[in-house]
Amino acid sequence: IKTVCVPVVPLAIWCRAIGVYLSRTKFHELAEIRPVAGAGATCPSPKRHYVAPTVPQQPAHMIFEPDIELMSHEELRHVRDLTISRPNVGTITFHGETDVTGLDFARIVRLEVGEVLVYPDKEHKPPVGVGLNKAATVTMYQCWPPNGNKLLADPKSAEKYKRKIKQMTEEKTARFIDYDCGTGVWKFSVDQF
Repeated sequence: IKTVCVPVVPLAIWCRAIGVYLSRTKFHELAEIRPVAGAGATCPSPKRHYVAPTVPQQPAHMIFEPDIELMSHEELRHVRDLTISRPNVGTITFHGETDVTGLDFARIVRLEVGEVLVYPDKEHKPPVGVGLNKAATVTMYQCWPPNGNKLLADPKSAEKYKRKIKQMTEEKTARFIDYDCGTGVWKFSVDQF
């Protein structure tokens, strides 16, 4: 770019910076962001997803309670009732003490509207009770019935749909806690992931 159109270099560098930011916060599956040719930028590290053995990696779109970024190494080994949430999407509360040292949350936890996955890659799933493979309570938001307005107007249909959600929950070896057609909130618990 430097040799073709010098005034464009700052804009190209700015666009790359935005691309890097988006690839790290919202679009993790994007291809590697390359440097602006001839602008003096350097390639990002190919080990972009490396996690230091003692510091957990937090995805930017998830909120952690307690705030694990403020904890010491010893505190990270004994996090009590860790809650991971995404606003307007859902929460997962892991019961008891959890050792979060070295966990790559971006790879381990997928919390999307209508979907919660912990350890989606079964090859890297630890034994029950280790890491995040433990008892948890999940609350999902925006889980609306297909014909939401129709169900809201008819209490019998709403109750029937709630029973359907309960049956679906139990088929997935989870314990149904509640579902509300009016708010779209679905709550259940699991013994493990």
